[in-house]
Amino acid sequence: MLAPTAPRQPLLLAASLVLAGAVALTIHVAMLAWGIPFPMSSPPAWARWLNLSLAIGAAFVVLRLAGPAFAQRGFVARTLIVFALLLTIRETARAGIMGGVVTSGWTYSAIGLIEPVARILIQAVLCVAAVRWVRGGVSLVVAALATGAVCMGGQVLAGMALAPLMEHFAWLARPALYVFPYPFHVTLAAYLTMLEPVIGATLLLALVWERLPGTKLARLLTAALLVALLKGIVGITFVFSFFMQQPPLEGMLSYSQFLFEFLALGFLAALAWDAFGPGVKAQSRAPSSPS
Repeated sequence: MLAPTAPRQPLLLAASLVLAGAVALTIHVAMLAWGIPFPMSSPPAWARWLNLSLAIGAAFVVLRLAGPAFAQRGFVARTLIVFALLLTIRETARAGIMGGVVTSGWTYSAIGLIEPVARILIQAVLCVAAVRWVRGGVSLVVAALATGAVCMGGQVLAGMALAPLMEHFAWLARPALYVFPYPFHVTLAAYLTMLEPVIGATLLLALVWERLPGTKLARLLTAALLVALLKGIVGITFVFSFFMQQPPLEGMLSYSQFLFEFLALGFLAALAWDAFGPGVKAQSRAPSSPS
């Protein structure tokens, strides 16, 4: 078990988590409706490395905060849990499903999932392997930057290996059939598939909630920040915005629709977990040292 006990009110917890996802997505939809454009950027390799390192640093924090039951699991089990955490918070399956809904190119959308899944698997393996060297703030930064660099190299190699496959099936790609504002069935699919990052946020809370320090507000804000960092949207908002056609502040505003979405998801999911989840054991808050 990742959580120490069963939720106190499981039905209310489940309903509240679903509502958290719906509210979070509505922030993104509302900002699009207000005329804030969908962001597009072409960041250099160093910016992508910095953003990836931020996400890896957040993964290290999660691994350090995870309780003894997690630390006692084998390397493969811990890797699979981190893999599932990153896979879901980053909306991996959701991206494939929505790509299929918007383009009707379901086959290409499914094949396109191979590369992001491979990238996330590389990150999960390296995070679990490297966390043993994290002993404090400085070592966290150094380990995150070094692991991010190794991940970047691994992802480049994976991309090169998968390139012939993607080129072979490129003819299956389809252009978008719909643009915002989307018809009802696209919007419905967007809200239903939001369950994937909700599951990711819930897994995160099951791993770390007992051991988050500070007041209730501090715990809620920490959970929100961890969700946004693991998603990778924090670095994207404040770094990638300098590599857009718009001025940086306009770029940040454009990316902020996703930043606010995932900050809200983390905060509201944590609020639901605090109200209806397993609760906190005071003696369990100190971080463990996973091997």
